Amino acid sequence: MSTTTYIPSAQPPPALVDHSYTFAPETEQYNKPLEQIIHLNAPRNTIGVGAFVFKPSPSGEPLLLLIRRSASESAYPEMYEVPGGGAEAPPIDATLLDSVARELFEETGLVATRIVKLIDTADFQGRRGDLWRKFNFEIEVQDPENVVLQPLEHDEFKWVGKEEFENLIASGEMKTMPSQQHTIRRAFEVYGQ
Repeated sequence: MSTTTYIPSAQPPPALVDHSYTFAPETEQYNKPLEQIIHLNAPRNTIGVGAFVFKPSPSGEPLLLLIRRSASESAYPEMYEVPGGGAEAPPIDATLLDSVARELFEETGLVATRIVKLIDTADFQGRRGDLWRKFNFEIEVQDPENVVLQPLEHDEFKWVGKEEFENLIASGEMKTMPSQQHTIRRAFEVYGQ
């Protein structure tokens, strides 16, 4: 097992880049105008995305990137999650795939090269009573070693293996939202398939 923990300095947020990524054929249905995705998922009125990024450990074990929400966050402070957030209406995000690539970049500085597959969707009610559907994707990136966090949003990241994740959750050393735990477990199950 290998854990890399990073606590950011006062680094500026990553510079904007042109996102050019490929996607697997099975994700084609999410490369549609965002308005269509929203319409197809009614009565959900908010669409979110999650980016599950893996890298191999020296032993070959897949490690998943988790980021910790800063203590100053009003919702779920100091909880670990995968990079992600809300899809933005055009012209910011033309498609759901654009949303996940953008959110990954905004929160970690990582540039998506390939959207591999949909892991699952999660439905929940937001803090303001809005109904969410979150689409969670496995993503390949240019350079997984080049994580840059925005300290006001996220203050630490870890690369964790499946067993280590379970141990950290069981010991209480790592806290996540229950729906994130479910999707993280699912991501490890389907990784490489």
